[in-house]
Amino acid sequence: MSVQTSPAALLASVVSTFVTAWRDPEQLFVVEDLAATRQRATRFALSMFALSYGAAALGICVIGFAIGQPAVFGPVALFLLLSGPLLSTLLLLLEATLIRFLGPKPVQGPGAWDLALAGVGFAQATMPVLIVPVVGMPLGLLLGARIIVGGLKKLGAVSGERAWLSALVALGLPSLLSLAVRTSVIETYRLPSGSMHPTLQAGDLVLASKYDYGVHLPGKPRAFLQSAPQLGDLVVFSRSDEEPQPFVKRVVGLPGDRIELRDRKLWRNGSPVETVEQSSPCEYHDIDAKQPPPGVLHQCRAATEKLGALTYSVVWDRQPLGETSPKLVTVGPDQVFLLGDNRDNSHDSRHFGPIAISRVSGHVRRVLWSFSPSGTFLPNRTVLPVL
Repeated sequence: MSVQTSPAALLASVVSTFVTAWRDPEQLFVVEDLAATRQRATRFALSMFALSYGAAALGICVIGFAIGQPAVFGPVALFLLLSGPLLSTLLLLLEATLIRFLGPKPVQGPGAWDLALAGVGFAQATMPVLIVPVVGMPLGLLLGARIIVGGLKKLGAVSGERAWLSALVALGLPSLLSLAVRTSVIETYRLPSGSMHPTLQAGDLVLASKYDYGVHLPGKPRAFLQSAPQLGDLVVFSRSDEEPQPFVKRVVGLPGDRIELRDRKLWRNGSPVETVEQSSPCEYHDIDAKQPPPGVLHQCRAATEKLGALTYSVVWDRQPLGETSPKLVTVGPDQVFLLGDNRDNSHDSRHFGPIAISRVSGHVRRVLWSFSPSGTFLPNRTVLPVL
């Protein structure tokens, strides 16, 4: 006869595991039947994966219905529900492999794999504690490590230090992978203002690739195998170590270029950049931390510029707030000159000068989604490619 597990019984099992893990984690392991222990831990971990990702997917669906966009958020929830448990299972196997080979002697032989899977399975089931602000990450890692070390010690591990090291290495793997991805592969940024209008808008969440201009290593300001951005690229950069806040601007000048804005047009190396004025009316709301919604309405002039192989849109205010044409600037070696597409409302290289190429960390590829500063979801800006 099969035993049906009620939600109340599952919750009680979760609480019991947490309490046992904290008080005496060795009690989670039955040395006489490690295979059964491993099966119990794996089932428990998979159940927790399904419940956690199911709750997250449900929350995304609720948000989608609340803002009237279920067609946009529904596929995201479905993807999370299908891919999340699978990826977590693969990660569990990878962590167990590390424990299996890093674990201290005399934990060897056929039982070592059962022990590794059991330890990581029980530890993964406690990982929801990671969502607790500030204390969640260290508390979750400590609790998970206690479980694995408890199992290792129960099987006679003679090196307590190595047991702790192997446990923390395995459980720290998700954080290390996340750090590696954010440092060297992709990262997201939210636009706080309209300085890149009309290409990007305040509230856009953009996806930037990190590998276009070299491989960025944690803690290293200069990329490994560094390469220069191309004319017209939308890039993410920071001004200095003292001001690490990321900004998004467009590259309009490369090392050695002479840049100026003359009669509200961009000039490069003594020649005007190819520009086509637009006759259609143009307006936008200037919204940022100093100008809360609805912001200040600006009437503008729109144009398209062509730099290299890229053609993009820019705007100029019909009544600019101040001087926008700096003196001729020569871009130094290993530097780039950056401008916002909103030429009269952008804090860029006209104010702080050219930026070292080593400060450029990413190439903006797409707008993932956008919420206006007033909180309105903009469905037409979902997964939007940018130039």
